[in-house]
Amino acid sequence: MIKAEQGDLLKLTGMTFPVMVVSNNLFNESGTAVVCPVQKNAVPGPLHIELSNCPVEGYVMCEYMKLVDLRVRRFSKISDTHYFDILNISDAVMGIFEYQNN
Repeated sequence: MIKAEQGDLLKLTGMTFPVMVVSNNLFNESGTAVVCPVQKNAVPGPLHIELSNCPVEGYVMCEYMKLVDLRVRRFSKISDTHYFDILNISDAVMGIFEYQNN
């Protein structure tokens, strides 16, 4: 079985758009992964991170995270992403869960 790694762009069976793996490699060893969809026509924003110099064009939609069971769901790896894209996307995802003392 192909292992999914953080930053991989995947095609999942039953989905019309690619997804990016945002969970770290240790978590992904469980056979599950947290992914975010990549959409071509999105409005840029703090949670819509554009992929740069990548075979998949579009924006990673960080607010639409989904846990997928890769042991059950068929997938294929399209490509991986650049380190700086992974950092920007990880920062956006982590920002969703940061504690705010209002």
